[in-house]
Amino acid sequence: TRYLMRLVALLIAALLWAGPLAASDNLERLAKAMHLADVAEILRAEGLEQGKDLNETLLNGRAGQYYEEQIDLLFDETRLHNQIASALDRKMTDAQIEKAAIFFESELGQSIVTLENAARRAFWDEQIEDYAIASYRDADRDSPFYRLIEEYIRLNNLIELNVQGSMSAHYNFYLGLSEGRDSFASSDSFLLGLLDDEVSKVETTEWLYSFLLMAYRPLSEAELRENIAFSRTETGRALNRALFAGFDDIFDGIWYQLGTAVSKEINASDL
Repeated sequence: TRYLMRLVALLIAALLWAGPLAASDNLERLAKAMHLADVAEILRAEGLEQGKDLNETLLNGRAGQYYEEQIDLLFDETRLHNQIASALDRKMTDAQIEKAAIFFESELGQSIVTLENAARRAFWDEQIEDYAIASYRDADRDSPFYRLIEEYIRLNNLIELNVQGSMSAHYNFYLGLSEGRDSFASSDSFLLGLLDDEVSKVETTEWLYSFLLMAYRPLSEAELRENIAFSRTETGRALNRALFAGFDDIFDGIWYQLGTAVSKEINASDL
């Protein structure tokens, strides 16, 4: 569904990019190298779109001021910056952050960030997203380019970790939604569908391949191999672990609060 794809997109966007401004000089370097201002704008825009989807799906488009204020707060750019900074500070050493900054300050690192940001914005157009998905479905699985994308995804365990993150976010949303109400007969089937890990794995796989095949198309095979080589380093692995652990915590909290916001709107409409 388009709803689930947007959550997958939001989680992947968060996990592909890092580096908020923080007290550490190296964190500031990484933030600048990874174009944090653009990343924050993208995460907020996609989060607000999620809020609209939930309003239309579960509230029949009747959300009030409280709900709108909660969505605005949860996806506040400064708030996200601080949460990400805290996660990276807890999970990575300063030396690892410095090495990651050096990689993303390089010509290749800058190309990767620029291409990812451009692809994220391009995917806001559903026609472009659908075209990218169709291109993935028709892609030559034996081509060197496809195999390198496949290796990058497998090396970083992106599909499995994103599915786990998506399921955890949905579960926390359901917990928040259940607060103060005995049942959700009208939306149970919808919610149970979101908790189907097989559906999530298929859609996550499709979206992730579509996105990376489009974003990284301008890169040469040598550049793709260099990016993969970075992912194999201690620093690359540490960054990957820090991002997934940190964003699992962040988005579990966000989606629990989204659930409580929806629940309060439903309770208010019942009065």
